[in-house]
Amino acid sequence: MLKDRVLEALIIWILSMISLTLSGLIKPQGYTYSTIVNQAALATPSIIYLAIRRDVLLSMLKSLKNIRVKRVVFIALGVWAAGSILTYMQDMLHPPPSWYIEKMRGHTPSNLHELILALLLTWLLVAPIEELLFRWVLLKPIVDFLGVKIGVISSALIFSFSHLDPWNIISPFLVGLAAGWIVARNGSIISAIIIHGVHNTISHLVNMLIVF
Repeated sequence: MLKDRVLEALIIWILSMISLTLSGLIKPQGYTYSTIVNQAALATPSIIYLAIRRDVLLSMLKSLKNIRVKRVVFIALGVWAAGSILTYMQDMLHPPPSWYIEKMRGHTPSNLHELILALLLTWLLVAPIEELLFRWVLLKPIVDFLGVKIGVISSALIFSFSHLDPWNIISPFLVGLAAGWIVARNGSIISAIIIHGVHNTISHLVNMLIVF
């Protein structure tokens, strides 16, 4: 039974990554539209899965009350700080190429209007959708099957490598560890969304200040 649930979760993850890859064929213009298209593609398999597996949806809804906001925000700040330091050290040893830096500039807000849009997308689409897939659909059955420690580490690795970005591995892995640990210890999916959202919010703000 547990093996079947893990297999289901992995299939949903694979379908989500295929859907995300195919969405790249649309080639929407601009960060805002590309984010909406990509996140919609990523979310579709999970939404269909939750519509079919009502027990998974109900267990997620029941967990929403298990949240301690101050503690979660504190953890998110620590994750961002640790990720930034380790990523800086990684970039010193393995600098990203110029084309990658230019690509990242295109995803960095350059003014207040773009910053507001980026933050709205973070909190309304990116964090909720990615946490739904990686910290509920995927994490929960893996933890039930492998245990908390191995399950959380495994799901964090999957989350990190799912970014398909060799210069952005450390921070997603740390976010996955922190969010996964809280959810696995009977936490709410909202806790994971807050960790993810706070991390990305600070990253947008800092990147905007550094780049522009």
